[in-house]
Amino acid sequence: MSSSFIRAFARTTRPLLHSTTTRSSTQCIRSRTSLYFASRSFSVTPNTRAALATSLPAKPTVVVSAPTQTAIDAEEIDVELIPPEQAKLVITDRAAEQLRDIATREHDSDAALRIAVESGGCHGYQYKMELAKGHAPDDYHFSHPTLKPSNILIDAVSLSMMNGSTVDYATELIGSSFRIAENPQAKGSGCGCGVSWELKE
Repeated sequence: MSSSFIRAFARTTRPLLHSTTTRSSTQCIRSRTSLYFASRSFSVTPNTRAALATSLPAKPTVVVSAPTQTAIDAEEIDVELIPPEQAKLVITDRAAEQLRDIATREHDSDAALRIAVESGGCHGYQYKMELAKGHAPDDYHFSHPTLKPSNILIDAVSLSMMNGSTVDYATELIGSSFRIAENPQAKGSGCGCGVSWELKE
């Protein structure tokens, strides 16, 4: 599915992994990386730099499926599961439209964006987004309430650090990308590097 996605989504443009690095006054290293397909990209961008879409869904995001404790135990994952009724993720209309476009180009209604939280940066954590290669046992599956298909997968550990976040699709002169516009689990405005963020205690 990944190769067909690149052909359909990038069309005649070859993907380019773009990375820039600068040093801030606090001696932090800023490393902002995005995988570009034509004018679109999956961006590892902090909530403080994302422009939130004005069109938010009128209804709550749908939790299509959630992991079970049995599955978590079988995978030996050390995490306290969030009950499905408490799992929250806001998908803006603009982000949902882009997810639907991806599914259309892929000719796959199950095509999904995977969002993960990884260790890195000056403040400890950063986001990673990519086309999902499959559904893992510890995944929470979210979908926009009305614009479908608009699938997002988040593993249980990552969701524990970004529950209640808003996923948006921002358009800028340098390109467009999916972004985490707001994360209630993040502390303050993030690192001066402009990439990483700190988890609330």
